Amino acid sequence: MFCKSVERADGDWIVEIPQGPVQLRFAPRNTYGVLDHYVTVSPGVEVYVPMRVVPNGKGSELLFTLLREEDVPDEQCAEDMRWVSQDLRNLKSVLEAINVDA
Repeated sequence: MFCKSVERADGDWIVEIPQGPVQLRFAPRNTYGVLDHYVTVSPGVEVYVPMRVVPNGKGSELLFTLLREEDVPDEQCAEDMRWVSQDLRNLKSVLEAINVDA
């Protein structure tokens, strides 16, 4: 819902969201489940997004931290939380649909 399209460009990702394209740069590939990323929302404005995948029994847990930027008004922060919540629900549905006890 949040991302209309995603494409790879010069080692980063370009994601089309309702407000327009943003650039994502992920932490280097690692074996620790670290998926931290930086979102460039406009030239010179980069937002840090910590994210981890940790094992949990036969499955895993995704830990996503939404840090509030100091100049973001309450309404925008609430909207960001709604978008992230919806995206995480969508991701959960997709992952559960493809994981049929493989």
